[in-house]
Amino acid sequence: MRNILIVLSFLLLGVPSVSAKDAKPVMQTNPFLQSPVNNGMTISWLTNYPTLSFVEYGQDTTDMERVVTLQNGQVVANNTIHHIRLNDLEPNTKYYYRAVSKVITSYGAYGKTFGKEEESPLYSFTTPPEAGADGDFTAVVFNDLHKNTNTAKAMVEALDGVKYDFVIFNGDCIDDPSSQEVAVDIISKFNDIVGASEVPVIYLRGNHEIRNAYSIWLYDVLQCVDGDLSYGSFSWGDTRFVLLDCGEDKPDEHPVYYGMNDFSQFREDQKEFLTKEVKSKEFKKAEYRVLVHHIALYGLEYPEFNPCYELWGEILNNAKVDCAINAHEHRVAFHPKGEFDNEYPVLIGGGPQLGNACVTLLKREKDQLLVEQINSKGEVLNAINL
Repeated sequence: MRNILIVLSFLLLGVPSVSAKDAKPVMQTNPFLQSPVNNGMTISWLTNYPTLSFVEYGQDTTDMERVVTLQNGQVVANNTIHHIRLNDLEPNTKYYYRAVSKVITSYGAYGKTFGKEEESPLYSFTTPPEAGADGDFTAVVFNDLHKNTNTAKAMVEALDGVKYDFVIFNGDCIDDPSSQEVAVDIISKFNDIVGASEVPVIYLRGNHEIRNAYSIWLYDVLQCVDGDLSYGSFSWGDTRFVLLDCGEDKPDEHPVYYGMNDFSQFREDQKEFLTKEVKSKEFKKAEYRVLVHHIALYGLEYPEFNPCYELWGEILNNAKVDCAINAHEHRVAFHPKGEFDNEYPVLIGGGPQLGNACVTLLKREKDQLLVEQINSKGEVLNAINL
């Protein structure tokens, strides 16, 4: 009789039941790191049930602080998508953390009841060096995986044990997301492949992340690098990264978009952003400046529609950019400075199949920034030493 009452209560409250042998674990995904900027780090994960969730963290595993997300005086709870922000972290410092979620079985005005609690394993991460400071790092950039986890695994294996500090997915990796379930499934698989519980990941949009029913909600699960916009900039030590979002690869008025896109204005907004960014002290004082966006400004196989070049080309050519890392073409390409009217070298990543895929490795050490394109066999296809 008691079990029947429990099931009925869940049905009436619209909350999934966690009785009957707890068919699903509380945590749907492993925690993963996002937004490693402004002396902070975001811990993100999803649960299978509405929960009260928090993070315990600290430099010492025996002295951990508990952090929740607050909104207008309330703890954000009774939800399934969790982003817990850790602020005021010390630069270039190792921290330990675990994520904890407790099922909320009833969330009433004057009473709340809780069910099973689950915690993640203990993980660690190291914060970036202070902006502008010396500091070696290694980063990897994936692109155009189109949900191909075998290619992602092969690319990690091709790195042959290289330890990297952060990962950028440069578009068309979460291919045409049709639902939250589909998006979360592939994001989780990529996160696990690259070790995102201990290495921050940055997901940029390509044109395929803009398509299908869940595309508009994708950034409910993911976080932008800094703020609510899908473009931005951040510093990792003395290297400045500028991340842009090119939007779709066809004009807004194309019939396949049904009048539901306005990337013309979106690109104009980024022109304004770029104008301010290249004048900022963080950009000007950086030792290296790396541009990352999905669709290249130079070297397109079909260049008839290239509005980003028209809007951003002159600004970036005058900004002393050191290199651009691009994608979209499904073919590995390298365009040295001056091949077109580009004032910086351009590296374009490959496609989703092993035969044309590559991973881009950035290694900052001593007095150089080495950028390499590596195929699934571990061979260096192109390399520049900045």
